[in-house]
Amino acid sequence: MAEVMEQKHTVGIIGGKGQLGGWCADLFRTRGYNVLVADRDTALTNLELVAQASIVVVTVPIGVTGAVLREIGGALRADQLVVDLTSVKTPFVSLMEASKAEVLSLHPMFAPSLSSKDGQSCIVCEVRPRGLSPHFLDVLRDEGIRLVSMTPEAHDRMMAVVQGLTHFQAIAAAHCMSELNFDTGASLESSSPVYRLRLAMIGRILVQNPRLYAEIQIFNPFVRKVLEQLQRSHDRLMGYILAEDVDGFAAEFSRVRDILGSFSTDSLQELSRVV
Repeated sequence: MAEVMEQKHTVGIIGGKGQLGGWCADLFRTRGYNVLVADRDTALTNLELVAQASIVVVTVPIGVTGAVLREIGGALRADQLVVDLTSVKTPFVSLMEASKAEVLSLHPMFAPSLSSKDGQSCIVCEVRPRGLSPHFLDVLRDEGIRLVSMTPEAHDRMMAVVQGLTHFQAIAAAHCMSELNFDTGASLESSSPVYRLRLAMIGRILVQNPRLYAEIQIFNPFVRKVLEQLQRSHDRLMGYILAEDVDGFAAEFSRVRDILGSFSTDSLQELSRVV
C-alpha cells in the first residue's frame, strides 16, 4: 500500500467536478487526503485552491487548460506539485515549467467510469520531479495502474496516431455513412464479427463529448502531419482503384504488411480472442 502523505498535504483539483476530476478526488479522499475542488460552479476559486493546496491537479477541457495554467502559474510555490491530466502535453508543459512548482504531467489511458483500474495504463511525464511526485505516483500504483514513462514530445507524437489517427478515421467513417444515408442497423444483420466490432468502436466514439475529440485533433501539434500522411496514403491507394490496377493494390498491401512485421499476425491472434 502507498504511504499516505502527512495530513498537512492537501490535494486541490481544478475541474474536480468533471468525470476525470471526480475520479481523482475520490482516489485521494479514500486514502485519507484532504481534497479541495474548484470548478465553474464552486465558491472556491482556482487561486484560492492554489493558496491552500500542496498538490494542485489541473483536469479541465484541453481548450481552457492553457488559460487555467496561466492564471495559476504565478501563484504556484516551489514547495507545491502541479499535475495536469490532459490528453495533450507539449503546448502546456512549458506553462507549468514557467512556475516555481514541481511539475508532473499525466495522461490516464482509461475511462474514469471503469469499475477497476487494475492493469490500466497511465502515461507519466516527470517534467520536474522533486519530493511529492513519487508519492503521487505511488497512489496510482496502489490503485493497480500501470505507469508508462515518456517525454511530453514523445507522448504527443504517439497520441497523434493512437488517438488522432484512430479517432479521425472512425469519425470520417461515421460521416461517410451519414452522407450515404447508410442503415447501420440493417447492416448488422448481414455483417461479419470484425465489422460489428469496428462499428461498435465507431459508435463508442460518437457517444463521447464531441468537443474533447475536436480538441485532441486540433491541439496536438503532431496530429496534422499524421493526417496529411493519411491523405497521401488514401490518394495512393485510390489511384490503384481508379486505374483498376489489382496487381498494384495487392503489391502495396503486401509491402505495408512486410514493413509492419509481426503486427499483422499478432493482431489476428488478439482479435481471435474477441470475435
